[in-house]
Amino acid sequence: MAQILRRGVPGGLALLSVGSLLALPSFANLRLPARKASSVVAEAKAINLRAADLSSSLHWVSAPPGHSSKAAAALAQKALACLKKVGPVSPDPFGTVGKSGGVVLADISSPTYYDKANSLTQLPSASSEVVFLTKAALADSDLSTIAHSGSLACLTAQLVANSTLQGAGKGVKGTATYLAAARHGTGSGGVLIRFVESGGNFAALKEKLYDEEYFYVQGPAEISLSFVNLGAPFNASWATTAVAKVMARAAAEVGKG
Repeated sequence: MAQILRRGVPGGLALLSVGSLLALPSFANLRLPARKASSVVAEAKAINLRAADLSSSLHWVSAPPGHSSKAAAALAQKALACLKKVGPVSPDPFGTVGKSGGVVLADISSPTYYDKANSLTQLPSASSEVVFLTKAALADSDLSTIAHSGSLACLTAQLVANSTLQGAGKGVKGTATYLAAARHGTGSGGVLIRFVESGGNFAALKEKLYDEEYFYVQGPAEISLSFVNLGAPFNASWATTAVAKVMARAAAEVGKG
């Protein structure tokens, strides 16, 4: 998932762990040429968010994707088990686990882009993750399950636990709300979830952490994007513009076969 549970914490505050979600299925039987792992890795990298996709109003610099610890990996497996109770999912729905193999051909994350002027917090920030599965039907199934309201508890629990693990302090609380999302991809639109974290070290800052997660499907590819900011949501127009650019590349790349 744009790594809602696994993304490395940016900056010196070490406050968060954030990551992404989806569109309702409509192309479950979409037939596309068979893909090899080597080719989909290149496609995933081509689709992922770039600094040029973001507003030129800020000077964006990048940090490499974070690496999952054993504790974070255990949280990911717990979240996966939770999602399986909501509905059918692949072994790595929108990058929840972050591992390729079997029906998961590739799971590639972009760098995290953040405002150079805020080097301490590295916020606002933006990133994405692309997962390629063997079949479009599997991606649609993941979308359908995450679109179910029951998934919110699974994802929020993982988010809060990961934030605590990465130094956000005790007493962190999280909420999740569905928002309207622009339509893209081969699913029936897209899903946008806003996660808000408070308490713990956020209370000392007298601020809340906002994480907007977008989830889309393009054939067998699952694309999630994460936009994070402290004190207020990430600029909505910047996010929707970046999402449109990423999804345009997804349509072009997946369409190549």
